Amino acid sequence: EMSRQHQELQRQAAAHSQRLEAEVKSLREQLASRLQESQRSHEAASKALAERDRTIAQLQGTMRAMESEYEQILHDSLDLVLAKLAEARRHWEEQGTAVELQHKQRLQEFGLNPLEM
Repeated sequence: EMSRQHQELQRQAAAHSQRLEAEVKSLREQLASRLQESQRSHEAASKALAERDRTIAQLQGTMRAMESEYEQILHDSLDLVLAKLAEARRHWEEQGTAVELQHKQRLQEFGLNPLEM
């Protein structure tokens, strides 16, 4: 009877050992799968970050180019305004001189000295 019980215990222990080995194998496979999945996720995240950095750098370059273009447009516009103001000033100075000469001549026609006025 004891021999039979001993064999039964050995059989149960062997079966238990096999179940544990199968469970360990399954857990190792799951771990390997999770590690691969984690590695893929890490690689995808790294690629996404690299793409984001490239996009940011590209947008910053575009912003610098636009800033430079706008600055050039502003300078050109200001130069144009200054040129127009200089032309207007020259025109009004000429007009002022012409009006001054007309008045001087009229005063002289009436016998008045423009310098005394």
